[in-house]
Amino acid sequence: MANKIMRKVFLACAIIISIVYVSMYYDNGEYTKGNIDEYVCKICEIYNVPGLSLAIIDGDNEYYINYGESIDENSRFELGSTTKAFTALGILKLEQEGKLKITDSVSDYLPWFKPTYKKTAYDVSIEDLLCHTSGVPSWTISTIPEGEDTDESLLIRTIQNIQEIKLDSEPGTYHEYATINYDILALIIEEVSGEKYEDFISSDILTPLDMQDSFFRTNDEDADKMVRGHKTGFFSPFVYDSPTYYGNTAAGYLVSNTSDLMKWMKNWSIESQDELGLVKDVLNHDVSEKGNYYAGWNIYEGYICHGGNNPNFSSQVIISREKRQGVFVLSNLAGSSATNIGDGIYRLLLGDTIRIGLQTDTNGLVDFLSIVMALLLIYFTMLLWDRKSPRACIVRVTVGTASIVAMLIVPFIFHYPYKVIYVWFPVTVCMTLTITLTIALINIFAGCFWWFRDKMGS
Repeated sequence: MANKIMRKVFLACAIIISIVYVSMYYDNGEYTKGNIDEYVCKICEIYNVPGLSLAIIDGDNEYYINYGESIDENSRFELGSTTKAFTALGILKLEQEGKLKITDSVSDYLPWFKPTYKKTAYDVSIEDLLCHTSGVPSWTISTIPEGEDTDESLLIRTIQNIQEIKLDSEPGTYHEYATINYDILALIIEEVSGEKYEDFISSDILTPLDMQDSFFRTNDEDADKMVRGHKTGFFSPFVYDSPTYYGNTAAGYLVSNTSDLMKWMKNWSIESQDELGLVKDVLNHDVSEKGNYYAGWNIYEGYICHGGNNPNFSSQVIISREKRQGVFVLSNLAGSSATNIGDGIYRLLLGDTIRIGLQTDTNGLVDFLSIVMALLLIYFTMLLWDRKSPRACIVRVTVGTASIVAMLIVPFIFHYPYKVIYVWFPVTVCMTLTITLTIALINIFAGCFWWFRDKMGS
């Protein structure tokens, strides 16, 4: 009787949580450019964003919208992958100075870098890295070691971890986003310039653009100079201090604020003064066979854009190529909140009337599915608990064993170990994995016990 009541409770919880989830992420309001502030507040409430800062260019108007306690245009956030455009300009600056060509092979600068495709050695060009057409698999992000700038070998070790990588495709033929491509570019910058990557970008890119508040996060202490980052768990944002990945600095760890990023957007806008003399080269680059990607930008006919996502921050930038319009969004919550908000605001700037409707953050969706899956696992375990025949015991032990084997080998098959899952995914994913393991062990021991008891009794 108690079993029946408890499993009904778990099933009811799963249903109620599903209803609550839909209601949390739904809004039927109508928004235009005239009530853009209201749109920002509402969608931040829906996504449970703790802090958000936006820089907006709209014709002659330049302004900021901020959300959250003590957040303003001077609040610093990690950019995530919108850092890549800065790294790309570093490479193009060296080409401008005649110190390299983007058609050069990586092995010209890193002779020990010897990737293969179908057991044949291939040269990867610098342009392949800039376009994410190197063939380097996206899962290589899981090979990036933790560590701070006190270990100056981290960048080179990050690349040495994949120096003989088996490529997913022949270089130059297929676009596959792999964050580590830009770490390889950082090492080339160091080899050619003779400076640390972060020092070169700061002096040759950030300083000419007057981005004085921006810096690279290279150690744990740098976290004190910016807002606290968050990740999702149980439908709420949790403060989360992510590890430092010094070897991945060039791909995702520029720290900035919307005050500085307003200057960055103006550098790329239709009326850009092009302080570095590189904007036209990027925007006019042929990306038709490169997945519309080059130099840290998704490049389309009417606009350029890029998103960023770190374990506890996210960002999105969209800049028009036809009008003086653009938006840069910084969020201290990992997931797709910044991307969705940036896309919505850009549509409002274009004059669209939009409804939010049912719109979910990716990490929020994973969080929801993890909770419901955990509840359903417990429910079905209790539902089948009273089945103790020899056949049921064999099935119980088989399923439990298969679950444990799957949990052991799947991370290796997909190249995402549990440490990476812990860092990058909502906390409820680890909870569900723990519950799955616990239920599997219970089923194995219970199945064995009941099977032996039945045999002894007969």
